[in-house]
Amino acid sequence: MIELALFISLFSATIYNAAPLILASLGETVVERGGILNLGIEGAMLMGAFSGFMGAYLTGSLYIGLICSIIVGISTVLVFGFLVLKINLDQVVSGLAINLLASGLCLYLFRLVFSEGQLPYLPSLITPYAIPLLSQIPFFGPVFFNQTIFVYIGFIAVPMIYLLIFKTSFGLRLRSIGEDPVISSYLGIDVTKNRLISLIIEGALVGMAGGLLTISLFNTFDTRIVAARGFIAVSIVILGRWNPIGAFAGSILFGFTDALSLWVSAFLTGPAALSISQLLSILPYAMTILALLIGGRSVRGPASLGSPYSKE
Repeated sequence: MIELALFISLFSATIYNAAPLILASLGETVVERGGILNLGIEGAMLMGAFSGFMGAYLTGSLYIGLICSIIVGISTVLVFGFLVLKINLDQVVSGLAINLLASGLCLYLFRLVFSEGQLPYLPSLITPYAIPLLSQIPFFGPVFFNQTIFVYIGFIAVPMIYLLIFKTSFGLRLRSIGEDPVISSYLGIDVTKNRLISLIIEGALVGMAGGLLTISLFNTFDTRIVAARGFIAVSIVILGRWNPIGAFAGSILFGFTDALSLWVSAFLTGPAALSISQLLSILPYAMTILALLIGGRSVRGPASLGSPYSKE
């Protein structure tokens, strides 16, 4: 019974830790299908985390914080969209610029509200909600049906994004734009409009992914809180072959290694425990790199991914 409880806690933590990556990788899958490589999702997640924390801290409502994170996430991604769709700047450079802007802006605004050395905390977090009956299923119930609202949204978003990309006229237009925006434009498809819609979808998912870090996973804010999850999400999209189901599987892989490193660290004792724990903390990132080396070498993404496009 003890062993079963330990395994349930491990796999439950896997799903819990994978939630921000599920949301972020799904959003990135949508925009990359349209030929946009947004490396700025790291910054968008950070802005979502900051706005979610501030919204919840100042109003006392975690769900207002969630709304704030979604709105700011969309706004941040739209700034990136303005740079690459209207001004036609390089997508990689623009994404990295968004990351730098978000890091500096969040630090400045945080210190503007809170003095140096002050560490504000939220009095509560969005906690798991057990779905009646389903949560009582042996093993699977506690793992899948005793989670936070973000996990449930992620579960629902996977088939919805899949249907959006592969079973709707919008998805067909988006995929054609991702292959060749010039020919798509000649066929009467509004490239800018469809890419803008995809960016809005990404902004909502990425902002939510950042928000859950401060209002569900942790109860404070730090400029290092995203911890490269945005870049990991981009890697997961490649590993998942630009498919929402593959992105979900890649997120679970990262979530498992993350949960495993924390799980093993909890059982370590002795003077070397801290060193081993710190070493284990790099396991999720090392596993992602290894997975990319093995499974991402021969994949082919959208042909126009990252390429500039202009009507002129």
